[in-house]
Amino acid sequence: MPNESYLMSRVWRHDVVQRDARFRYVGSRGQMLLLSLSILFSLSVCSMGWAEENPIDVNADHLDFDQTSRMVSATGKVRIDQPGMLNLQADQASYAMDKRELQAKGNIRLVHQEDVFTADHIRLDIGRYQGTLKKATADLRGPGGRITSEQVVFHSQDLFTLHDATYTNCDCEPNAKPAWALTADTIDMDRVENSLTATNVHLRMGDVPVFWVPWWQHPFMPKRKSGLLLPVIQAGGGNGIELDLPYYWNIAPERDATVTLHPTSRRGVLTKLQYRYLGDNYKGQLDTQNLYDTLEDRHRGLTLLEHQHRLAAWDLDMRLAASQTRDFLNDFQQKKLVDSRERRLESRLTADRLWLRKSGYTNVQGGTIWYQNLDAVNDLYTVQRLPYLSFTDDRPLKGLQRISGVGGMNVGTFQLHSDLKLDSFYQSSGDAAQRLDLAPEIQYWRGLPIGRLSGALGVRETGYMIQGDPNQTGSSQEPTATRESASMRLRLDLDLARTYGNGAYKHTLEPALQVAMVSSTRQSGLPNFDATLRHFSVSNLYDGTLYSGADRVSASQWLAYGVTSRLFGRQDGGVRNLATFTIGQRWAPEGSREYQGEQAFSSVVSGLEWYPGQHWSITMAGRYDPYQNELKSSESELRYSDARTLVSIGYHRNKPETTGPFVPEGSTEPLEDLSLQAKVPFREHWLLKQQSDYSLETNGIKSWRTGLVYEQDCWSFELSGGQDLSSRTSEHSGHFIGFFFTLRGLGGYGVSS
Repeated sequence: MPNESYLMSRVWRHDVVQRDARFRYVGSRGQMLLLSLSILFSLSVCSMGWAEENPIDVNADHLDFDQTSRMVSATGKVRIDQPGMLNLQADQASYAMDKRELQAKGNIRLVHQEDVFTADHIRLDIGRYQGTLKKATADLRGPGGRITSEQVVFHSQDLFTLHDATYTNCDCEPNAKPAWALTADTIDMDRVENSLTATNVHLRMGDVPVFWVPWWQHPFMPKRKSGLLLPVIQAGGGNGIELDLPYYWNIAPERDATVTLHPTSRRGVLTKLQYRYLGDNYKGQLDTQNLYDTLEDRHRGLTLLEHQHRLAAWDLDMRLAASQTRDFLNDFQQKKLVDSRERRLESRLTADRLWLRKSGYTNVQGGTIWYQNLDAVNDLYTVQRLPYLSFTDDRPLKGLQRISGVGGMNVGTFQLHSDLKLDSFYQSSGDAAQRLDLAPEIQYWRGLPIGRLSGALGVRETGYMIQGDPNQTGSSQEPTATRESASMRLRLDLDLARTYGNGAYKHTLEPALQVAMVSSTRQSGLPNFDATLRHFSVSNLYDGTLYSGADRVSASQWLAYGVTSRLFGRQDGGVRNLATFTIGQRWAPEGSREYQGEQAFSSVVSGLEWYPGQHWSITMAGRYDPYQNELKSSESELRYSDARTLVSIGYHRNKPETTGPFVPEGSTEPLEDLSLQAKVPFREHWLLKQQSDYSLETNGIKSWRTGLVYEQDCWSFELSGGQDLSSRTSEHSGHFIGFFFTLRGLGGYGVSS
């Protein structure tokens, strides 16, 4: 049998719409009656489509409907829902159908577009969404903030004004005093424009007013919006007092700009412009800074343009960088653009395309590279690379594989790897050279039951056309030069493994042995634009050449051997690498030992990565000379990190070479440094941050930075000081001290000197 209360509500509703009289239904506690005002609207105001699109449901302990005044009254646990528009809870409510006016009082909770309001009284025109809230508080959606107000006036669904209001982003208890708040006579909040505009604004820390402005505006949601950004002030150094006054312009969803005035007390006014843009297949950014330096009586500036473009399967990359004066980066820090220690600004224009195949690829790249040498008075002898063209192709040699595999034998895989490079090197002095480098190589792999056999056989032909003296040797240079070289590598890798603890751990031993031979004609008469002898380490233990670049090859032969051991363990449902250790060495016959200090055996190189715990890691790399019984170089780091803590202690040692083809000038004493990086919480809300580099050879601090940070949910404060490394500057010592204060939702303010 149907539920009795259900039958009563059906009859009650029917009577309401059929008879012109006052009706009242009282439900007992726990027994509620649902009244659908959309039915009433459709019968009494049938010409209004609004009622059908925005139905209102009223749920309460007691409901009254007066047909004469067309007034609905509700008391006791009132809930009024308009899907997609509002949800209202109150002790009492009434709705005038002709005026579409809703009034409620007592423990009001209004949810509108995910904003939550509480108030003592509300009057609201449902049709136009206009009305007022008395004695209101609001918790705005997302990071919008918390507000208290004597009166909230709704002008539309997306625009409302708060009178005698307090605004904060602190997530504190309703009756608790926030750490900071903005108080204002009025606050206009516009969701369409994403703006918070206030008048007669005081910033209070607790009960203490610390800042006042007659007018204030900023986005109250984390979305882009045009307007003034917070200023930043700093003092000290060679510029005196400096001030950043930025304005952000939200031009379009895919374009924006920031214009900044940067007045200084000693050098005049620096103007900054940053323009960013984004398209379907391109993006870019322009930064330019200019001033007339009143201290040095000259124009100075920096311009940086970066653009990446995808055009018909080609990747275009452009970077233009130029400084009007060599020491601009020292006088005006550009940490977000260019490191102040950078001594060469690189400009480039390149095009790159990659064709991928099932087994192999083809890559073509070309362009120009230009350098501005900030250490040189002029760039007469700076080597520029323009233009250049590079072609790389990698494809299987299936024909050779079929010939070798006659009789159904699995002989392995043959691959042809070819490099072709055409470079033009130029110096403003007029010296120039063109280089053509061709290097095809046949590569081979074959799997073994417990490892792999691989090898490579290649040739390299390099030719030069030379104008002037690119190496600046002061001697005449032949107009042409060539070099031929051939190389061969054969490598054997073994993979031995064993499991422990019922498969919980796996330990591997991976010995490797490689024979490499490189023969070459004389190279002493060749220019050198890009070749550098690399430091011997685990990373290049099995490389076929000891040089980077194409202007030099390591014409010798050697045997490289080593072993890698790994430990894997199951953790958190997966397999994790717990430790990796590699050690190796080279042996060279007589006549091929110039890269090993004329010794038969090279230094011993080793590397370790160890993860003893979820948050711990130890990394080490070293190069040991067995003849001098000396550690030539060492890199090590002990690191602990979790959600709030980071501690890293590092050691670096490097002993300059005293024998070999490239011996550096200057001291031969080892360079030894200790480094420390730490972020350690020591009390609730408190953090200690430390960065330092200590030189063991001079027993002195090279650079350091110490910061004391206090963090709350809605604000933070950092006091820091230290000394930055700088390059060739006498006017700036690199010392600084300052503070930075951040309010969540408002931004930050800092002073340093």
